[in-house]
Amino acid sequence: MSMNVKKPALSEIINTLLEFDTAIVSDCLAGNQQAMDRGIKPLDAQNKICGQAFTVHCPPGDNLMLHLAVSKAQPGDILVASTNGYYEGGAWGEIITIAAQERGIQAVVIDGSIRDSQQIMELGFPIFTRSISIKKTEKKNIGKLNVPVLVGGVWVNPGDIILGNADGVVVIPRDHLEEIAGKAQEKVEFEQEIIERIKQGELTVDLFDLRKYEGE
Repeated sequence: MSMNVKKPALSEIINTLLEFDTAIVSDCLAGNQQAMDRGIKPLDAQNKICGQAFTVHCPPGDNLMLHLAVSKAQPGDILVASTNGYYEGGAWGEIITIAAQERGIQAVVIDGSIRDSQQIMELGFPIFTRSISIKKTEKKNIGKLNVPVLVGGVWVNPGDIILGNADGVVVIPRDHLEEIAGKAQEKVEFEQEIIERIKQGELTVDLFDLRKYEGE
């Protein structure tokens, strides 16, 4: 008779993934396709985030949808926003940061620009952004919430898991969480073994079978 195996809760998997570096997790996903491009970086390199994506699509030069997202997202969510390729306006600033903190929103990943950068860092709110711009944006045009958005060159679906640290951001599809967490743990153990062997005097050219390229 088969036994039902209790699957780990989403919060448990998120906590597990939070232990891994983004580079480790990215390597476990096919072809680096889930790693956002190098332009998306943390405002404060000390920040590390992991949580569910609440996606936001903003019309160019308008941050209305970000304000609406703050009112609808759940505590622990990460807002993942596209500004439709518009970078000449700070779509996220100090006031909306405080509003997001009061709502329990964990972080923001925005393929756009932010402003009030110093104040946001002092507030300790994690922001991953492409750029900074002092210019203002409007609050007039309707976009979309909780739809697939292209951020940092990666399509992000509502509920995908976002992992970010000083190196960048990786997107983990919701239906592959346990698989990727298991692969990441295996990779950590493999790399730890490699490091120990290096400390014992072995060379990377031998450990990775690279001597075959000598003389080319």
